[in-house]
Amino acid sequence: MDRRTFMMTGAWFSTAAGGAWPWLTHAAARHGTLAVIDSTLACGPSFADYVARMKLPAFETGDDIGALWYTTLAPRLRQTPTQTPTSLIGLIRASDYFVLKELATRVGHMDEHSHEQGAGPIAHVAFALTPRLLR
Repeated sequence: MDRRTFMMTGAWFSTAAGGAWPWLTHAAARHGTLAVIDSTLACGPSFADYVARMKLPAFETGDDIGALWYTTLAPRLRQTPTQTPTSLIGLIRASDYFVLKELATRVGHMDEHSHEQGAGPIAHVAFALTPRLLR
């Protein structure tokens, strides 16, 4: 990574995690929050470090966000009446986010907060999908 990319990535992520997007920090601080990361993105490693510091379960998007949803995320988002509703945060490609948002919002009543940056195939989204009842 060159110096300019490092500086832009660091500034973008520190803004996201530092309070410009309070929905991301609030969701990350909740009990039971899951994180989805695309480590191939320029800011992916920074986000992965943040998630590790928060001690959140993290999942790599891999090649198929749908497979990740059905095999890993959906079962964890299903809840019994005694469980605390789960939030989902992440930093992934915009195309993967479109699919994930559609799947997650159909399963439960979730509020969606997101910020897209970039354009074309490098566009990425920082997001938080949180249970609607906890506004």
